[in-house]
Amino acid sequence: MKTFALIPFLSRFVSSSVFTQSQQILRGNVGEITEADIKYLLATHNDDPVEVMRLVDPVHAAVLDEPRLIEVLGAEPAWLTEGDKLRFKKQGLSFTDLTGHEYLSRFTVSSIEDIGMSLFCSVEEMMHNLGNLTTFYNRYYRSEYGTQSSQWIHNKVLEIIAEAPPNVHLSLETFTHEFPQISVIARFEPTYGRSRRNHAIKMPAIIIGSHLDSANYEFPLLPAPGADDGGSGTVTILEAFRALVQDGFRPEVPVEFHWYAAEEGGLVGSQDIVSEYMYQRKDVKAMIQFDMTAYVHKDVTPTLTFITNNVHTPLTNWAMELATEYCSSPVAGAKLFPGGISDHVSWHRAGVPVICATEADPVRTPNPYIHTADDRTVVKEGEFSFAVRI
Repeated sequence: MKTFALIPFLSRFVSSSVFTQSQQILRGNVGEITEADIKYLLATHNDDPVEVMRLVDPVHAAVLDEPRLIEVLGAEPAWLTEGDKLRFKKQGLSFTDLTGHEYLSRFTVSSIEDIGMSLFCSVEEMMHNLGNLTTFYNRYYRSEYGTQSSQWIHNKVLEIIAEAPPNVHLSLETFTHEFPQISVIARFEPTYGRSRRNHAIKMPAIIIGSHLDSANYEFPLLPAPGADDGGSGTVTILEAFRALVQDGFRPEVPVEFHWYAAEEGGLVGSQDIVSEYMYQRKDVKAMIQFDMTAYVHKDVTPTLTFITNNVHTPLTNWAMELATEYCSSPVAGAKLFPGGISDHVSWHRAGVPVICATEADPVRTPNPYIHTADDRTVVKEGEFSFAVRI
């Protein structure tokens, strides 16, 4: 069982009777705090993750009072704190951390034209990669495991690139943030190379994305295997990338694969990347996000589902028509539940046409295990199978 570093003082937070047991937890002879101890501390500290985080992780506690501009659904952005984000997660509230990215909604990009590609992917390879990814205790973006898991994604992409045919032009970028977890960007360069001879001709990129972090909403240092959210999307686009590389894919425009850090922290990782792209005036033609792509609810037909709110409607309709033609599973549209967001929203706010694809209607047939220690490939009800077939 994963353990956490001890803290030597507690008296100002709890009564004398609670203090005795809490002191034993934090000063135990093994010098460790277990998952059960964290649950006890939450129960004895008004279920407040901020107070408990101050006790069990002094390094993280140093940032809990930092001001952050937070937008919660139905409310105007307000200056709150990093600690408030932990409280929102525990309450099941979705939010966007806009700190330093308030200006993104000013940008616009050109309209979308027809694009297309064929993917030939192995479910077995996806399950193999997901099995490795979910061995990390959690993928919390401020934790050691969050850092290690993002580096694992980087190394997997690098392995794929190392096996690329010689005529496939690829690049790989590690995108760092103010927190330890990294984002990963792999790019297919177009057939004519990194730049055109005529620099007046733009090279708008197509972006395929997912988020590589996970979160336990009860407390961020608890187990969060994140098999479906967001492990399934991560390995889905990883396998798509592998298949395209192996097939010698040479696009007419740049095609980028993004694995975003800190989606569960309020889209922080993707917003950092969007901000840099806008600042450098990189032209993005369109973006598609894959988030939760493997869980099938009990007695429900696997359905490729496209989110219909906070997206580019004409592009989404085009994608649904294309999917209907090529996909053997049913295709449908559905609204994301109130407050539900993923990294495509960062690009949407910046004016980029976006699509978001997922496993099912997130309101009618949601995955009940996400954001808990039970978000695993083996579930009590339903199945974890990447059952939507092309």
